[in-house]
Amino acid sequence: MNLTLYPTRQLLRYTLAKDHPPGDRERKDLRLTSEIVDIRHFEARDFASLLEAESRVWGADLRWDYTASARLISTCLEEKRLSGYALVKERRIEGYSFFFYEQEKALIGDLFVQSDGAGLEQALLLIRHVIETLLATPGLRRVEAQLPHFGFEDLDASFSARGFKGYLRRFMALPLQGHAPSVPTPVLGPHQSRWIRAGSGPLSDFVIAPWQRKHDRQAAHLLYHAYRGHVDAAINDQYSSVEGTARLIENIVHHRGCGRYLPESSLAAFHRPSWKLAGILALTAVRPSTAHIPQVAIAREFQGRGLGTAMMGLSFAGLAKAGYREVSLTVTDLNAGAVELYERLGFGTFRQFGAFVWEG
Repeated sequence: MNLTLYPTRQLLRYTLAKDHPPGDRERKDLRLTSEIVDIRHFEARDFASLLEAESRVWGADLRWDYTASARLISTCLEEKRLSGYALVKERRIEGYSFFFYEQEKALIGDLFVQSDGAGLEQALLLIRHVIETLLATPGLRRVEAQLPHFGFEDLDASFSARGFKGYLRRFMALPLQGHAPSVPTPVLGPHQSRWIRAGSGPLSDFVIAPWQRKHDRQAAHLLYHAYRGHVDAAINDQYSSVEGTARLIENIVHHRGCGRYLPESSLAAFHRPSWKLAGILALTAVRPSTAHIPQVAIAREFQGRGLGTAMMGLSFAGLAKAGYREVSLTVTDLNAGAVELYERLGFGTFRQFGAFVWEG
């Protein structure tokens, strides 16, 4: 992460009742004893219990081992490299939201509150203060957020009231038990023992090989051109430049931004007549039984031929053989063609959440 710190803000203390209509006595007492405090007033150990609770939620609800991410967050908190707010109740941290800056862009990295019957109320209070802080930052031109612990409808009103555009996204998963290869795999030649044909008919001009690091630059160009004008480029502006897509690839492959990279299952497809890179598929492991697709893309001139389906079928067979029980991915609802394809392949939605973007 490239984190730029702004000056530590003064300790914030709020009586929450003024931000909510009257409720029952228990909730009123809860609001009166809660505080919103700058997270840099705490040590990392103060967040240990909260991060453990969040890791359990990631495992149970999102099928993701959050241990490595929790350690990274703890390190950043210890080094005061994150800005944000903690929800404190009776001297105990019950929730937090943090953000960081990348030049003129800010990213809201997380929003989590331990559920106690008023979790959503407290989360809305936290996110309102985060939004107000960010929109008051001089020179900021863009804010991005993807917050999977809450449904889209939970947060949309708070974001849209401040000019954010919201997008519904979903986690999907496919069981891998009994998954068999959907394409033949003949060897092409003595110097290409790991190259395989993508299939027959419309796929006969394509070959598939393991994704090697030497393909990264071509992959960055492929992603940039494939996502021009795409809804995901509106959600994540890294798709808007080759430099940005190169950082996306580096984050997946080198920095483990989406789990442990699986080079043996990640693929690159090539158009044999031109030897142009035609498609890429990245696979990671997010827990021992679950693989994840952080990136799949087909060059625009080769879309509609079933190449992406062939690549996924080949990878899924390898994942099943390696002992993975399921593979997950995230997709934006406005990308209706992709949602339809994944459902046709057998993926089911197990979580919906929101992505929110503000343009200054």
